[in-house]
Amino acid sequence: MRFEAGEALEPVIGALSDLEAVALTVNAYASLDTAEADYKLLKQADTLLATLEDEPENFKAADSTLKAVIAEFGHFSLWRAFLGVKLYGVWTSRYLRAFESKVEDENALVLAVRPRYQLAVWKIFNDPGEKVVLGNGEGRWLFYRQDVEFLVQPSPLDVRSAKLDNPIQAILKFREQLKAKGVELLVVVTPGKPSIYPERLTAADIDVAGANAAGHGKAILDSLARLGLNTVDLYTPLLAAKADDASLGPLYLNDDTHWTPRGAELAANVIAKKVSELAESGVVDIGEPSMEFVASDSIADRMGDIGEMSGLNKFNVFKVQRVTGHVVSQQEVTERDSVTYDTTRTPFKDDFRKAKILILGDSFSRIYQTDAPVNAGWIAHFAKEMGRPVASIVSDGGASTLVREKLARKAGVLKGKKLLIWEFVERDLRFGAEGWKEVNF
Repeated sequence: MRFEAGEALEPVIGALSDLEAVALTVNAYASLDTAEADYKLLKQADTLLATLEDEPENFKAADSTLKAVIAEFGHFSLWRAFLGVKLYGVWTSRYLRAFESKVEDENALVLAVRPRYQLAVWKIFNDPGEKVVLGNGEGRWLFYRQDVEFLVQPSPLDVRSAKLDNPIQAILKFREQLKAKGVELLVVVTPGKPSIYPERLTAADIDVAGANAAGHGKAILDSLARLGLNTVDLYTPLLAAKADDASLGPLYLNDDTHWTPRGAELAANVIAKKVSELAESGVVDIGEPSMEFVASDSIADRMGDIGEMSGLNKFNVFKVQRVTGHVVSQQEVTERDSVTYDTTRTPFKDDFRKAKILILGDSFSRIYQTDAPVNAGWIAHFAKEMGRPVASIVSDGGASTLVREKLARKAGVLKGKKLLIWEFVERDLRFGAEGWKEVNF
């Protein structure tokens, strides 16, 4: 009965909502005048109809409102309601054409003026836009403003951040949910570029960010470790690896939020070492190595995501950066009488059926992995180091909540898994999409 009521009400509610939405939009340019009272009556009818299915106690109010509609319009029907609004001029061509012309004029003006204005501001003030922070020194790197703000704003655990979701509580809850399914959790917090290279921020930012570099993210990671969670510290090895930048190249891209292939491979090695330690100590059983992988050089051109955010790339202000990744392939060797006579290489791929390790990640897990040069990201190199199949679920910018929601929708992928590695960038501790909500499995 409830389903039939909902099915019957759905087209009525939808039609009323569409009608009211258009009326409101056009009303920005044309007064409803004496139709205002009638419009409010229609709105009230729409609201009550929408709640009637789940809140039957509203029947009396809905009945009373519909009687008022009948009294006002003579007889009630959607067509009569439509005509009633139309007669007041809201849907006449005069108003619709004016509205359409207004939108077209505004849109054309913005499309024509804004990019040129941004270019002028860049040339005069070296201002790359509201989402971007311009670095200093050689090369003048670009930084994502949220990455910098994460360093200079209070910690997500500070009392001044009380309105934010508590990431530690969400992570602890997730660990318990996984334990109930026989899966261990390993947390990997990826440092943002300014945490590893604060010295490349502008002079005005150095005093503030310098004291907090690798601060909030590392502090929260340490808090998780003290609470008994399995964690991976990428801050210490990445900061130490900067000493070799002159000979090996930087760990992060010039105009991008993400790491270079060198940074990704270093992360893969550190994470693999931690997983091996967990396996050797008996914390998790991931089986014996069962696969062989090889890596080969591949060149890719990267247009930085921060440069794209600035809106200046259409004027070729920022340049493509060429990187050399190392593409991972599975290698199968057939031997006869201790002599190799057949070697087959196949592209790396996720194996949800055989893998005992599942990876949840964000764009740091996607870069080089599913975009150019493909299969050269930290996930593929982690599998290579472990000699085991892995599987992954990745959500760009959504590793705090959205990727767990993805997992919840297909929780069957946890079957046979013994370890879940959860990678997310540190800024998500404050700015994560959808916050740090509890997700039910």
